[in-house]
Amino acid sequence: MKKFLCCNLVALIFMVFSSTVFAVNSPEMRGTWGGTVKLITKDGDVRDNKAVFVINKQDGDMFSGYKIWFADKTGNALTEPFCGIIDADGSHLYFAEGDDGYTLGIITGKQTISLYYLESGRKAKAIKYDLERVRFTRGFIDIDKNGDKTIIRSEVVHVYPLNAERIMREADVNKDGKLSKNEWNNWKKGK
Repeated sequence: MKKFLCCNLVALIFMVFSSTVFAVNSPEMRGTWGGTVKLITKDGDVRDNKAVFVINKQDGDMFSGYKIWFADKTGNALTEPFCGIIDADGSHLYFAEGDDGYTLGIITGKQTISLYYLESGRKAKAIKYDLERVRFTRGFIDIDKNGDKTIIRSEVVHVYPLNAERIMREADVNKDGKLSKNEWNNWKKGK
């Protein structure tokens, strides 16, 4: 009986630990993703355009944000909120947006994703988005406001509020809470 209880306890601990590991391993999706859009309607009308997805909230494998695209004939930008989830293996994305259709996606690289939107019915269409995380263009000196030759989290938050946590986690190689110019430049090259 003791052996049975011990085995069950070990199995329970393993299950709790594994579920925590999976939740922690969700890729960081917050940030701005921009790129090209290819749309085809049920009538065969094909259009190319651009779109931006902004993921501004993420809690483990769940996220939300909004997309901006130039879909109407006047060239005006349209905005639509979305929410989504990352699958257990961290490679596929599932979006719910607006009143119609769903978007499925694949994480194709550390900084790239491909999304596929399908809508049926009267307004049937298929859309493919090839998106890349927007590059960080501000230089080290711009971010280092106090000129101490290191960047701290609050300085990153001021310039890149949606990405500060990810930047610090990925770029702070020695985990001292500060980014040297070398750490910043090496991190940017890795994009």
